[in-house]
Amino acid sequence: MSFSIERIIEDTFSTQDNKVKKLLSEYLSLLFKWHDVRNIISSSDTEYVIKREIYDSFQLNKYLDGNSFSDIGTGGGIPGIIISILNPDKKVLLIDRKSTFIDFLTLVKAELNLKNVEVINKDVIKSQMRFSTESVLLKNFSNKLISKMNFEKKFIYLMKLIKNSDQVSKAYMLTGSPVLELSEECLKEYNVNTHVILSPFFDTSRVVAEVKFENTINS
Repeated sequence: MSFSIERIIEDTFSTQDNKVKKLLSEYLSLLFKWHDVRNIISSSDTEYVIKREIYDSFQLNKYLDGNSFSDIGTGGGIPGIIISILNPDKKVLLIDRKSTFIDFLTLVKAELNLKNVEVINKDVIKSQMRFSTESVLLKNFSNKLISKMNFEKKFIYLMKLIKNSDQVSKAYMLTGSPVLELSEECLKEYNVNTHVILSPFFDTSRVVAEVKFENTINS
């Protein structure tokens, strides 16, 4: 599997720095080893994960602003680990409520020597967590409280939660096409800009919803 991972990384990210590619390879090797036992990601298809999940995280990185990020409901660390590898000078908090993910991320932080990463075991909704970073990242965030809401209601709930943190000036949601169907009222209220990620590998696109909060100490 190691050869397969390295080959696909080279094919997909040939222009990237060798150190970045090495860290990606080490991270993905750990990810798939743990997935075989703990089932921590949505797919065991190495090529799919790299060309969809990792590639999209690289594209998300192009839109990020600020020096610190909280990846909430990070799961196996996508996109947070990728963002930390690409930005070693920026702080990344990896936050999840499940101990399985926390154990894995703690291992990744140590094995890859990611000094800019902090791993936090917390249920952000139950605790109504206040974030200390400039920006918040979300990808496939799920929680029982919001699981039955339609996309717009879920989006509004999460943005209200994040907005309660005075230091947060932006949120970035990596998601699918439903974000393009948000009402005009919602788009205006939350200052939403959308960036479509066109994939060279898949017919379907992902979207980055960039939300700017006005009433923060950083605005």
